Amino acid sequence: MYLSRGLSRLTGLRNLTRVANHTSIHSIRPNSTVSHDVGILSSTLLQKLQSQNPVSAIHNYYPALVAELQKTATTSSSDPIPSLNYQQLVTLLDVLATSGRPADLQRIDEILRHMPSMFGINLTIDIHTVILRGLIKHGNDQTIHRWLRNMPSRPIPFTPTLEQFHMVLEACLETSPFRFIRHVIRTMRQTGRKPTTDTFKYLIRSRWDAAAQEEKVPHVYVFSSILDDMKMESMRYDASIEELLYKRYADLGFNKWAEQIQKEYRSRFFDDHSAQKQQDIDWNSQLSRTSESNGVRAAIQLFFNKLKPQGCTASPEVLRALVRHSNSLEDLRKVEKELDVRLSVDHWSIVIANNVRVGNLPEAQSIYEQSKLAGVVPDAALVHPLIKALCQSTTKSPSEDSLDSALEIYRDLAKVAEPSSTTKESYAEHSIGPDAGIYHTLLRGIASSPNLTKYFPIAKDLLDDMEKHKISTSDSLTASSIIVLFMRRAETLSDALDVYYGLRSSLDEKGYAIVLNAFCKLNFGDELHVPSLSSYFEIVKDMRRAGLEITIEVYTILLHQLAILATKSRNPAVQAPATLHDILVTTTRRTHDFLTLDAAVSPDEQVWNQLMDTYQRLGCFGDAYRVWDTMYLSGRFNHVSVSIILDACGYAGAWQVAKKICTQLFRDRFSFNLHNWNTWVECLCRLGKLNDALKVVCTEMGKNQNTVLPDVELARILIKFARKDNQEAVVLERLGKYLPELWAVLPEDLRAGAIE
Repeated sequence: MYLSRGLSRLTGLRNLTRVANHTSIHSIRPNSTVSHDVGILSSTLLQKLQSQNPVSAIHNYYPALVAELQKTATTSSSDPIPSLNYQQLVTLLDVLATSGRPADLQRIDEILRHMPSMFGINLTIDIHTVILRGLIKHGNDQTIHRWLRNMPSRPIPFTPTLEQFHMVLEACLETSPFRFIRHVIRTMRQTGRKPTTDTFKYLIRSRWDAAAQEEKVPHVYVFSSILDDMKMESMRYDASIEELLYKRYADLGFNKWAEQIQKEYRSRFFDDHSAQKQQDIDWNSQLSRTSESNGVRAAIQLFFNKLKPQGCTASPEVLRALVRHSNSLEDLRKVEKELDVRLSVDHWSIVIANNVRVGNLPEAQSIYEQSKLAGVVPDAALVHPLIKALCQSTTKSPSEDSLDSALEIYRDLAKVAEPSSTTKESYAEHSIGPDAGIYHTLLRGIASSPNLTKYFPIAKDLLDDMEKHKISTSDSLTASSIIVLFMRRAETLSDALDVYYGLRSSLDEKGYAIVLNAFCKLNFGDELHVPSLSSYFEIVKDMRRAGLEITIEVYTILLHQLAILATKSRNPAVQAPATLHDILVTTTRRTHDFLTLDAAVSPDEQVWNQLMDTYQRLGCFGDAYRVWDTMYLSGRFNHVSVSIILDACGYAGAWQVAKKICTQLFRDRFSFNLHNWNTWVECLCRLGKLNDALKVVCTEMGKNQNTVLPDVELARILIKFARKDNQEAVVLERLGKYLPELWAVLPEDLRAGAIE
């Protein structure tokens, strides 16, 4: 048996060698010879699909088959070349999708690109169904989602069908978290596919399943946002939806909640079948689409010229449709003037939120100030987007100016809102006055502020206000912010843990993540304080005891902080203890052990990348390479992984290892993105291989249908290292000769070799 396998393998290698030798551009052979080689390769590939490693067979034989087929363009005969048919290609796609590694996905893209041009087979939506089924078998949620999301933007675009979305939702229902199911449905809208009542059944079932896993019964308000989404999609009343919501509560003995959700569902949808209500929906849709595509003025003209004669009036819903996609004060003024109406706080809220959504915070603040001058009384829906944007900075923490502005807006709201007589339970729906979402946002922003001395008294005042407004402080999000606030004021580790122990009973997974992140950053007066590993994982144990899911985020948070400390410790200006590096290495390796031995988590690319990067920053190249080796062998790596390990090779002086890694990746047909090429070139330069780096940039990039071309940054890297060896003139001459298009856009300082 072993001899037979060895002979088969040898035969395959001989065929590949013979084909490779015949790929010379000087070799011109009759069409019959090309047909013969194509037939051998096709037959061998199909046979190897029955072997123990069909994925490897595809990667080994398919490129050679394509190379032979490409030779048909040089022959004069138009006779068809026997090759792979539709069903055989579908088999290849299924095998690769089920494997699901990065190189497999790249091969799938290659086959899809070749199907029309080389095999004469038109791509159909059914081919994507085959791929999706394979990816479902592979079981990586993010890979499935990316494929669905990118289908409309592929060279031959397809919009995923409703059946494909439902196939994915059905498959992921038992294994994927609720937020992923909701994410898929959001992608449906983005691709132009309208959800149906059956779609929302998956979402409702997923929410019930998530609650069952936590051994909890979800409050009725949990489903409010789902009903809101259904309302936005103009769903009609459906008895099966009502039964799904009602029966689960009733079966669990929560009859009061069962009746409450039934009443809420019926109040929103029971009479949606009326002709007039459907007419209103149609009018609002027309106005909204026109406003989005042609602007508010065109929508106003549509209202007067077509819809008003049909009986449409300037109702609050119609006014909402007119400004739904607007982001300017001018549009608000235009609607008020042309329709002779006064817009409500609801309409001002839409325009402010639109500006926040696109990142134009100054304009949103300006429109808010104008709303006050116009006499608009603010409510929570109007101010919360502003407060949230001001309190959530892309930097480490919001600035004092941003926090002060957020607090001023909150005070505007508090002035006009009497304390409520009822407790606010939901973060999904806003009240007239300050609600739970606003208080949490403010407390979270204050908890991350560097100037805790200034804002801690204000935080205590906010907690008093929450009590006045009868808003609970025992939910997870608020409790986590309070824990972080008092932890940061603690003088010792023991004091910080006492704060946590006092409020931990309110935390859920998200709350624990917030607390763990803050715990990692406590320093107790030391500029570089390594987190206590025993205390950190004692908090993680509390998560387990509470029955909460332990996710990879638990490990990513800790490893990220260790990487930050590793970088800071290399700064000469920082006074680091002599033992700090050894402590960081030991802590990282112990975290690695915990991660590997934790049966509750399944490490993915993100956590492996963070671990590898932390080792790299600590100068532990051997450890970083072992992580890469694990990722490569399991197929759990991505473009970020490749850049990290090549960067590590460059700093460690590991030329042979870097060469081996790239050889493996190129052999697997893994396509580098621009950042990978930049890292590889910098690695070569750092290793003293300037000529090799020049060869990569000038002759290897853009080869083999790879459309990634060198950019200015890559030229900057080359010239920077060339300057150290007085080789600037050589590099500039080569760039001008081999890459004239890049040379034409190089800044003058680079052409002169002047690197800042």
